[in-house]
Amino acid sequence: MKIFEALAHAFYREQIESCFALLGDANMHWAGALSDLGIRMIYTRHEHAAVAGATAYARATHSVGVASVTCGPGLTQIMTILPIAVRARIPLLIFAGEAPINKPWYNQGIAQRPFVEACGAQYRALHNPSSMIIDVHQAFADAKKTQQPIVLGVPFDLQQQPYKDDATHPTSDKLFTPSLPLSPNNAAIETAAALIANAQRPIVLAGLGAIDDSATSACISLAELSGACFATTLPAKGLFHDQAFNLGVAGGYASEGAKKLFAETDLVIAIGARLAAHTFDGGNLTPHAKVIHIDIDPQETVQGRKASDVMIASDARLGAEALSSALRKEGAPLNGWRNKDLLQRTEAAITLPNISAHETPDGALHPMAVIKQLSDIIPPHCHIINTSGHCAYYTAQMNKHPQSHYTVIRDFGAIGNGTSFAMGIAAAHPERLIVLIDGDGSALMNIQELETMHRHKMNILTIVLNDGAYGSEVHKLRADGVTDAGSVFGRPDFAGIASGFGLQGKSFTTIDKLAQSMDEFLLKPTPTVWDIHISDQIASPQILKAHKAAKN
Repeated sequence: MKIFEALAHAFYREQIESCFALLGDANMHWAGALSDLGIRMIYTRHEHAAVAGATAYARATHSVGVASVTCGPGLTQIMTILPIAVRARIPLLIFAGEAPINKPWYNQGIAQRPFVEACGAQYRALHNPSSMIIDVHQAFADAKKTQQPIVLGVPFDLQQQPYKDDATHPTSDKLFTPSLPLSPNNAAIETAAALIANAQRPIVLAGLGAIDDSATSACISLAELSGACFATTLPAKGLFHDQAFNLGVAGGYASEGAKKLFAETDLVIAIGARLAAHTFDGGNLTPHAKVIHIDIDPQETVQGRKASDVMIASDARLGAEALSSALRKEGAPLNGWRNKDLLQRTEAAITLPNISAHETPDGALHPMAVIKQLSDIIPPHCHIINTSGHCAYYTAQMNKHPQSHYTVIRDFGAIGNGTSFAMGIAAAHPERLIVLIDGDGSALMNIQELETMHRHKMNILTIVLNDGAYGSEVHKLRADGVTDAGSVFGRPDFAGIASGFGLQGKSFTTIDKLAQSMDEFLLKPTPTVWDIHISDQIASPQILKAHKAAKN
């Protein structure tokens, strides 16, 4: 057995099922050995796509995602996805190899640690054959514990050396024990319960920390007892899609009707949610509300602003259940603000407006009309991927899909990830039909991965909202009264591009045949691209408001 084989065996013993990879000298023998052990290898066309795919896979499976790139330029290609995974708290293990020890002049050699650590991830150089297998298992354990990506560097000439030590060291499940659920402090619960009892217009705001079924049920019970409305952070969107009094997503992507209701609330009960500035629209979303923060790591100050008034260190389920118990002692259920009028207002807030498809200055399709149609024809059993960029606002207005079938990872504000995230979800859930809704600029950034979809037979429908521009930039430039030439490129023929990669491709300048085309995809799913021409004259409310605030 050579060292690369022993390393592959260590990964295999961690019971991984999939690895996303692009091969080079420093990882190709390791990847081949991993494949020979029966691990499904998803070979992408770009290193970024490999790690981004593993990122979405990890989020979907609640496991450690595994990816591999080669040393030097292979590693530097992943510098955008690493900060995303770090900020989104995604556990990853990335086998990157290293330049050979015995060739200090090696052309692709680079000091890899500073690059990785600059992105906020951990770097571990495995140079000692007698400890590197233990180091692999410990890295898996640490990724689980910290919920962070770890990059492993192993010189590829060292990988070719014979492995002479024991290869059956304890795996990560022996090295890491998940924390027991954290119970809340009784005094903090009593303080919070008193606030809730005196609140007139409370909202329960849930994040990814509350997506477990039992935690979600506890949140629902708490809202019913307190008379609260529901809302979620963007990553947890859809958690309360089947509940009455639901406001949808909080923050800049909230609907205009929802924002009016958020402005009226006097108490936010945030459960398992990061109180990031964008979730509260910089503090403008709920200007009159106190905030209770239930989280395993509750924060009073977040991103330079006071975020909470009462902090309860607790598991989401236990915290919500304790509050419900305390409210019952107070004589709940409380009136809150639930009534017929509020029910009508919340339903209207998450109902997409009826806009004529061609109600635009240039006669091209209105993006909101397209999204309304898509919302009506995409079944809940399809998994929607919301990407970044201008079009992401519109996709965030779709409110019929459960959180389990809706993915958004946008913790670095980077476009160009939707295609890779869709592949990660497709690998995690091969039984599902995946629908990616992306912008033309974003889709072009990793357009080569259409071939990966085709080769791996991934049933992904890529819907490109094609305005022939970088949407966010073009609207900001026009608002500033300067040239938009650097952001307008014309509409590429995505249907033709799809055909060139062996996929099905269709173009749409009206919405008349979208429903029929969706029926065809559902009946006979195959990797497909829809090129929908939307107007570049319609700016989203979020972009207009954000740009105005930035100028002021």
